[in-house]
Amino acid sequence: MDSKEVKLKFHHCSNEVINFLNNFEHTTYISTLLVVNNSISAHQSNGYAEWDNKFYYEGKYKDSLLIKMGIELTKISKGDVSTVIWDDALRNEKNNVIDKQRREHNIYHGISFIYGIENDMSMALNICTGVHTSQKEFENLILPMRFALLNYFKDL
Repeated sequence: MDSKEVKLKFHHCSNEVINFLNNFEHTTYISTLLVVNNSISAHQSNGYAEWDNKFYYEGKYKDSLLIKMGIELTKISKGDVSTVIWDDALRNEKNNVIDKQRREHNIYHGISFIYGIENDMSMALNICTGVHTSQKEFENLILPMRFALLNYFKDL
C-alpha cells in the first residue's frame, strides 16, 4: 500500500475512533498521529484549532520534552504495539512548557497507544481526560480498550 493510500485510510480510521471516544464523558482530548521516518505526516483531533501547528510540525513547542518523547516512542517495528502513560513518562518534568496550554483546555491525564504499521511508519492514538477524573479512574477506563481501539487501524 502506498503512503497516499495509508494516509487516506488513516484519516478515515481516525475519524471513526475519535467519534467513538468523543462520546465518553471522561475524554477531553483525542488525537491521532501518523509518523513516517520520524516526522509527523498526518494529525487529527477532536478539537483545539491550531493545536497541531502550535505543538507539532514547526510549532513553538516542537522541541518540548513531550513532543520529543512522543516522536521517539513511535520508533517501533512493524506489528509492535506500545502503551505510554504520560503521567508516568513526564513525572520528572512537572512544569513543562506545554502544561499551561494543556490545562487551559482541561487536558490532564494522558495515555497513548502506538502501533508499528511498517518499520519506518507508525501511528499513535492519544487519549486525555480532564481535571475531574483521577489518573487511576482514567487508566481503568481506557487501558482495557487498548486492542479494541487499535483495531480501528488494523487495515493500515
